[in-house]
Amino acid sequence: MRRRFQCTLYVAAAIACGLMDATAHPLDALTAEEINDTVEILRAGGRADSATRFALIDLDEPAKTAVLAWRPGESVPRRAFVVARRDRGVYEGVVDLAARRVDRWQRIPTVQSSILIEEWDVAQQATKADAAWRAAMRKRNFDDNAIERLFCAPLSAGYSTDSTEAGRRLIRVVCFDPAGDRVNVWGRPIEGVTATVDLDERKVIRVIDTGVVPMSRAAANSPEGSSKAARAAPAKHDFMVKGSEVRWGDWAFHFRMDRRVGLIVSLVRRRDGGRERMVLYRGSIAEMFVPYMDPDPNWSFRTYLDVGELGFGLLSSSLRAGIDCPRDAMFMDAVLPDDRGAPVIGRSIICLFERDTDAPLWRHAEVSTGAYAGRSAHELVLRTIPTVGNYDYIIDWVLTEAGVIRIDVGATGIDEVKGVASRTMADPTAAADTAHGPLVAPNLVAVNHDHFLSLRLDVDIDGTANTLMRQRLTLQRSDGDADRQSVWTVTEEPVAQEGPLPADAHDAVAAWRIVNPTVTNPLGQHPGYELRLGHDVTSVLAVDDPAQRRAGFSAAPLWITAYDPNELYAAGPYPNQSHAEGGLPVYAAQHRPVAGADLALWCTIGFHHLPRPEDWPYLPTVWHSVSLVPYGFFGGAAPGDRPEMSAPATGK
Repeated sequence: MRRRFQCTLYVAAAIACGLMDATAHPLDALTAEEINDTVEILRAGGRADSATRFALIDLDEPAKTAVLAWRPGESVPRRAFVVARRDRGVYEGVVDLAARRVDRWQRIPTVQSSILIEEWDVAQQATKADAAWRAAMRKRNFDDNAIERLFCAPLSAGYSTDSTEAGRRLIRVVCFDPAGDRVNVWGRPIEGVTATVDLDERKVIRVIDTGVVPMSRAAANSPEGSSKAARAAPAKHDFMVKGSEVRWGDWAFHFRMDRRVGLIVSLVRRRDGGRERMVLYRGSIAEMFVPYMDPDPNWSFRTYLDVGELGFGLLSSSLRAGIDCPRDAMFMDAVLPDDRGAPVIGRSIICLFERDTDAPLWRHAEVSTGAYAGRSAHELVLRTIPTVGNYDYIIDWVLTEAGVIRIDVGATGIDEVKGVASRTMADPTAAADTAHGPLVAPNLVAVNHDHFLSLRLDVDIDGTANTLMRQRLTLQRSDGDADRQSVWTVTEEPVAQEGPLPADAHDAVAAWRIVNPTVTNPLGQHPGYELRLGHDVTSVLAVDDPAQRRAGFSAAPLWITAYDPNELYAAGPYPNQSHAEGGLPVYAAQHRPVAGADLALWCTIGFHHLPRPEDWPYLPTVWHSVSLVPYGFFGGAAPGDRPEMSAPATGK
């Protein structure tokens, strides 16, 4: 994993290509110079030293009012938000870069920061040096030479009730025999052995060995593919990129890359009648929950919170032209801080492209006259692909000509598999071996699991005063023709208080609509956007399950909270090894009013993954989406809906 990271990010000494230019926008990511200045200021004030490690150095965003009031050319305060580890403790603070002072610095007790890249190496080295673990490997016929070539994966420790682990910074390590396969190193798990490593002590504190399990020798058929990110030749685009601002047709938005959440898309606005109208102030991934459904002690801890424990920006892969993105896409780099606070550059970790969907945006063929009118659908896509261990997540922010904002999330990569004794379902051990997942290859079971991604949307439809409306279908008995006894009508009510909007309520809802109650469109309606979740899958884990308590957001498809710039993460700011409920359940427990207020919507995108044999060795991409669709925003047809082509129908 570390080698992949080093191939993706290069040291800041090599930075050229304009990434250190002066900041042009208050929401621009920290430059390499600003990252360096942050660390220097902390060291000068005695808050950091050479042993300090940084889990996060990111832009401390200015107040929303200041951002909305800003105009190009105006100066804006630049501050950095920092999460650091020093002397086995976690500190967070804010650094004023212009004044070169520390505005806030405090120790955060009883929490663990996200896992650091260098800790992967610490865990691997400690595991391979441990006598008990090596003895377990020898039981499985790995001699000293073979042990050195094993791939050992450091996994987040999850929740633990073991008192001997309390207060320790932990990681759990499981190993694989890659057998020369450089792409699918996950295909031959050494089942039944897990090492728990104390990262501060740099030693193994426990080895679980539940017995020898036969290892799969099935070929994974892993093609090597290209090892380098390809840069496509320059192409003519209909979009314009200036710094971190993008314009395409009537759309404009800002973006930046963050080490923790990955892409942050801000100030999404639509030009209408000569003015720009705000739709989305800020959108980002808020967390990813991936719990596995096997109570085996080698598996029960696997309840990953990937964004908070590792980081989607940190693990964003270099993108390949012609596979990950079209060949004529624009490929972009990003500067991120490493564990020591040094700026590094991620090459081609973002791509931007236009896409002809080869489908009509709308069309109509009139049978009575033979006339035809229609328009093909085009989209703009901003993409990044974080690779989190064995899984790859494609994150697309999509804009359409019809005024739609869509977030598409695709899961692909390699299933996490468990070694078992059974080679086929005819074996006597098959029923027990497949109790928690199907056999996908001889001696390999793909364990059932979930993927729940939380998406935070700070919607500002024509301003910050917004209301979420719940539209329900209501049965009405008909007093008309006896051949028709019923119709349905729509009843509408505002959501008044923050909290989860649970699955049972969602099932009865025809639509969710965000409106601005202070404005009217030409038809006298309040302009709005409909929120289309595109799914209704939520976690079915028991509410008292510690894993579920850590990821309470996954129990509902939609949450609403009052806007708070400090509430950004669905499982809380420090989910690594967390024991208690945090994030959205805590935010929403304040019961703040949200009608006619500045509000945030949190959508849970996800699915229960019941793997198939066809998912092995590579998972064909599984897509899920959330959309914001104009509903009275334009007071009539959106510009993209208006006809631009008319011709006689052909083929008759």
